[in-house]
Amino acid sequence: MKIKMLWRLLPLILVLSSCGNGIKPPIKPTNSIKRNSGWQSQYDHIDPKDLPDNVIELFSEQWMVVTAGKENVFNSMVISWGGLGFIWEKPVAFTFINSSRYTYQFLLQENSYTLSVFSEKYRRSLRILGNKSGKSNDKVKEAGLIPIKTPSGLMAYKEARMIIECKNIMIQDLDYNKASPSYQIADMYKNSPNSHHNMFISEITNIWLKK
Repeated sequence: MKIKMLWRLLPLILVLSSCGNGIKPPIKPTNSIKRNSGWQSQYDHIDPKDLPDNVIELFSEQWMVVTAGKENVFNSMVISWGGLGFIWEKPVAFTFINSSRYTYQFLLQENSYTLSVFSEKYRRSLRILGNKSGKSNDKVKEAGLIPIKTPSGLMAYKEARMIIECKNIMIQDLDYNKASPSYQIADMYKNSPNSHHNMFISEITNIWLKK
């Protein structure tokens, strides 16, 4: 009978003994930290050096969608001017935004934004995002796209095949009068003196490639 009692008490004795020797029993993980396992199962995180696309094609032919704002209020527009490169020891994105666009205000207010790349089948959706303001209409709904939030809390789209997260480093006005005379860039905007572009130089903080 005493032997049976000792066998029943043995687990408790071992636990107390291990605690007394400075060895802590294993701690069960809690659910207090929410992990976005769904995101990791859908996207691969890649280094900017491993970008699979031709940068010139990304902007000039495939276009990109720049999105800025909070989950409850954000806006997107299509851009075909820009580039990716390296400056100040950081991988960066260069985007050029016309000050007359509604999204421009969001980019000024926010410190970060996303660049989304879509496959060709979403070309119609991109045309809607590019041609309509979003200030007085729900162009995202009309485009048939589903907004999502990245692990960093930035807004993008579920349909995007690649999402580039960017953080502003510098915003610089473009002075058309400093352009080379042979390109006559200033002449393109002489009839729109109140419209100009700003160059956003932004650090690439994350690149997500859809699996």
